[in-house]
Amino acid sequence: MMTRFFGSRFYSGFLLLFFFLMVAAASFNGFYTKWRLNDGHPSLGLSYMVEGTAARPYVYRQLLPAIANQVQAWLPPASVERISKSLSDPRKVNSRSSLAMKYPESEALKPAVALRYYIVYYLTFFALVASLYVMRALCLRVGATAPAAIAAPAVMALLLPFMLTEGGYFYDFTEALFIMSAVTLALGMTTLRSWRVPLLLALAGLATWNKEAFFWFTPALYPLLRGHLDRVRAAGLVSALMLVGGCVYLAMRLRYAGNPGTTVDFQLWDNLLFYADPGNWFRTENTYGILLPRGFSIVFVLVFAGLLAKAWRSLPAALRNHGATAAAINLPLFFLFCSPGEMRNLSMLYPTLLLLIACALSAWLAGAGHANRSR
Repeated sequence: MMTRFFGSRFYSGFLLLFFFLMVAAASFNGFYTKWRLNDGHPSLGLSYMVEGTAARPYVYRQLLPAIANQVQAWLPPASVERISKSLSDPRKVNSRSSLAMKYPESEALKPAVALRYYIVYYLTFFALVASLYVMRALCLRVGATAPAAIAAPAVMALLLPFMLTEGGYFYDFTEALFIMSAVTLALGMTTLRSWRVPLLLALAGLATWNKEAFFWFTPALYPLLRGHLDRVRAAGLVSALMLVGGCVYLAMRLRYAGNPGTTVDFQLWDNLLFYADPGNWFRTENTYGILLPRGFSIVFVLVFAGLLAKAWRSLPAALRNHGATAAAINLPLFFLFCSPGEMRNLSMLYPTLLLLIACALSAWLAGAGHANRSR
């Protein structure tokens, strides 16, 4: 009986959940100890985000703050006051259960924000956990081996804190979940009558509410949709996704038009100067508590170039076209409007990076297995 239990799908699922929780906790801790939730920052701190007073364009990223505000609004005021006082009690600063354990200046200690801080904190973490399952499904769909489909999402999650250089935000994790989900849904789209269509349309709205960059990512889904749809239907669906995302983005623009800041910052000249400086290719940053190469450094350039050389041709043609389209959209936006070295803003390439890792791992595991059988 015990043998059957430990060999069951239920137990395998339990082990997978435990593994993904450990990986997500490590990755999330790497982010939180590095950036927290930008506590105290007047332009983009969480207290300013939930109150809707943060600077543009950060204030547009309202999905999780809106959920936190709504949850708090649903609760009786007396319950909110009691919970908030408990969560923000200064006597719990040294408690292992407190987010503010190492950070006495944390906004989690503000009674007016405490409950919403915890809600956003845990929603972000569980979005990361969910993204690991989506990444695994995506890897399996493109033919990665079962071990590689588990290892590749773990590697991807552990890479995320390195990508969060020059800045890191809670909505970066929900963005990864939405982008991976969109690619997975698009790959499986066989007809416009599929249940995936309304789900993808809803996802486009939520993802753009989370971060407006998703609006620009949607055209990169076209090569994936063309796997089963003709040109007119694929283009029509992409247009519908952009319409939904555009409406959400316009609503955010109008809602926060009076906030300080700008819609975008033109950064091309700063980027040219930054990437032309050889010293910036060798900089380090404290990640996971250790001085390690930054997300943009010669080390990671070599890693990603090696993955590209080794695994690019292993990707199905639709995914190669998707990766090329995503790069054609993302790279110009990156150089024009993103702060120098902010590798998180290459997030449209996350699915391609994940699948390159999965293909490389599959090939390596197959080679290792063949070598072991030959001995």
